[in-house]
Amino acid sequence: MVLRERFARNIKYQREKRRWTQETAAEICDLSPRYWGKLERGDAAASIDTMEKVSKGMKISIEELLKEEYCDEENR
Repeated sequence: MVLRERFARNIKYQREKRRWTQETAAEICDLSPRYWGKLERGDAAASIDTMEKVSKGMKISIEELLKEEYCDEENR
């Protein structure tokens, strides 16, 4: 799995874990809802700056957002 797909699955996993809508997550992370949707679908590649915004907004490390383990939990 490429990093973009892993990041996409993990931000979706983390958002759903918090019971946030895409709109809420986008607002908290200072991103547009449309861009957030593209990130979650893997249709857009996140820059380092975007990863930092998501990390700070979700209060989770960038390393956590790139972990394979969250992706595997979805497939169980």
